[in-house]
Amino acid sequence: MATFHIRPNHILQYDICVYGVRFRETSGLPATPANIKRVTAQVKKINAQLALGTFEYRDFFPHSKKVLAFEALKREKTGNPDDPFFLPFAEHWFNLHAPAWKKSYRKAVTGDLKRHLFPHFGNWRLTQITREAALAFRNELLRKTRADGSRQLGNNRINGLMILLGAILRYARDELDIPFVLGPVKPLRTDPTDPRPLTLPEVEKFLSVVDPFYRDYYIVRLFTGMRGCEMSGLRDKDLDFDHRLIRVRAAWVQGEMTDLKTQYSRRDIPMIAPVYDALQRARAKTQGKGGLVFLNPFDRPIDNRWLAQKAWYPALRKADLRRRNPHQSRHTAAVLHLAAHENPGYISRILGHSSSKLLFDVYAPYIHNATRQDGSAFEAMVSPHFS
Repeated sequence: MATFHIRPNHILQYDICVYGVRFRETSGLPATPANIKRVTAQVKKINAQLALGTFEYRDFFPHSKKVLAFEALKREKTGNPDDPFFLPFAEHWFNLHAPAWKKSYRKAVTGDLKRHLFPHFGNWRLTQITREAALAFRNELLRKTRADGSRQLGNNRINGLMILLGAILRYARDELDIPFVLGPVKPLRTDPTDPRPLTLPEVEKFLSVVDPFYRDYYIVRLFTGMRGCEMSGLRDKDLDFDHRLIRVRAAWVQGEMTDLKTQYSRRDIPMIAPVYDALQRARAKTQGKGGLVFLNPFDRPIDNRWLAQKAWYPALRKADLRRRNPHQSRHTAAVLHLAAHENPGYISRILGHSSSKLLFDVYAPYIHNATRQDGSAFEAMVSPHFS
């Protein structure tokens, strides 16, 4: 039952008793006749919904700190093991699967659940989540915008959230025989981002202005195509100077040494002369400081987001180069190797691709430029004989 009363400071306060627990919420309104009438109308709505069993605390007090307490109480009092609420079932699913995941992935899934899925579906029973409800959720994500009017979430990000929702509902199908409703839902279309590599003159310009502390780091990264996490996780024992090889075997992600992204990421990268020299200098600076080749000025492993703000973007500005994200260093290495007419299969191997297909899909225009695959070579061979 819900009522209201006037506090000593003459502010109207709601008083709600539900499931035997008392909840108090301020209206923030002074006790004027008009406000009393307004609060009385709200109390009638609350009581009507309490009588029907449809009351949701969040609908009336969306910003209250007591929302989560009410929702937990409601789930406890009205639970049904054959048709549980989404939130506790998703927590059960997470606890069951999380031990097999990397720390970084566990953190990402936790964030997605807390920021997106729990606020929307937390108090829904699993059988209430229909195909139409899932599509409505996706449309809600599509409509979310920032202050400047741009979308908060891209199609890739939304597809990822729908995949997460689908994984939980698929587990509900397997465990509780609840029909899986997301089968017909097609993912949103995503267009691949065009690479924006640096040219060799731009690389020279960049390296001439980058913070000298990180110059050797970027020589290695730009000429090998190693990922940022692989650079941060590069250890002294991974360097074979006798055979001039970098043995990529680990990655530093979210504060811990982890396995590589895929099985193909485990690879050996030949050291060209500038890379060999840069690695010799880097190892001399960090030897005896924990076994990593590259460290930040505080002798700690390099955090890639921090490094981007500290060195990558400032160097691009100083060199008067177009802004691009640090992943373009990987594209730069690929395109420079193509410009040197290296074999695409070899380039795929040093980048850690599963096959050359990705190389052709992503860098097709650069392959055409590097190999002159425009028909001119064939014309030059044939024309003298038939002119």
